[in-house]
Amino acid sequence: MPLTPRDTDRTGAGELTDQPAGAQGLSSSRRGLAAVRLSDSWAVIIRNGIVAALVVEIIAFAVLTDTFLTASNLRLVLLQTSVILLLAVPSAILLLSGYVDFAIGSILGLGAVVVGKLLEQGMGVWSASATVILITIAVGLLQGLLVGPMRLPTFVVTLGFFTAVRGIAFVVNAGDQASRFGDTFAVLGRGRVRLLEVPVPIAISLVTLIIGAAFLYRTRWGRHVMAIGVNEQAAFRAGVKVKLIPMLLYGATGAAAGLGALITVSRLDSAPPTLGEGTELSVLSAVLLGGVAFSGGRGTLLGVFAGVLFIGILNNGLLLFGVAPFWFRVSSGVALVVAAGLDAVTRRLEEQRLGAG
Repeated sequence: MPLTPRDTDRTGAGELTDQPAGAQGLSSSRRGLAAVRLSDSWAVIIRNGIVAALVVEIIAFAVLTDTFLTASNLRLVLLQTSVILLLAVPSAILLLSGYVDFAIGSILGLGAVVVGKLLEQGMGVWSASATVILITIAVGLLQGLLVGPMRLPTFVVTLGFFTAVRGIAFVVNAGDQASRFGDTFAVLGRGRVRLLEVPVPIAISLVTLIIGAAFLYRTRWGRHVMAIGVNEQAAFRAGVKVKLIPMLLYGATGAAAGLGALITVSRLDSAPPTLGEGTELSVLSAVLLGGVAFSGGRGTLLGVFAGVLFIGILNNGLLLFGVAPFWFRVSSGVALVVAAGLDAVTRRLEEQRLGAG
């Protein structure tokens, strides 16, 4: 007896079935919806897992050591991570637009050497600081010009600046490391905000976080940043300035690097050309751990803040346990690999969701 459409699977498999075609379609739709919900749930868990990991980390170190939860140690953690947070905020916004800056640590090193030389030659603190900020902004804008309007590959440009700018720092230093810059300049890295008694670097980093959040979530340009990261071509067709915005964001990372240089030199009272080495890895690790997608368009600054704290607390806990400081770079490298893996898993889950949808 010949088979009827009701007897045959509509997928073309040619298998017998007693289930009506409409019921099969409904069942398939339900399975697809369930797959979408499962993928979304796992993606949310992975993206926000850094907050849970941070809580677990704090509890673990609090139980294992008596000194971790003391006010002085917690203040030290915030102080040690203040420059990383300062750099991570504009770096995260830049990454949300689909661009990355691997040269931010080298720009910080250049700013440190320049301010050391200027102060050593007798320039005033405010003039020297303003000069450094302008120089680092110019370096950032130059990167942005090459990557944005000129459309050169992001990785090639920023890795080139990573090497070249560090080399310029050594050239400017010329083997003569400046130090001892006086009490006025020391306030920036070692002073406290009156009334609140909060160290100046911590206050600056938290203000930067607030400004970054206001820009990203409360302004039209912030929405344009996210749009570029999601789909640059669609953003261009919608009238978004897809070349200008990344260029300005590179200028912002340059400004943050300059300010970070001033804070670090002020804290150390010295300006070595090696300052900032490895900083780009710590910043990128914190940003990716915070849930910002490497491809852009997804992430939050709250997650970035949690990522910065996670790495800072991890290093602080290792120090309390007497672990040698060179292991800190190992932990940062592992954190970066883990962050990249989580980003890949999240992206794969979203691809499955789109396929199931």
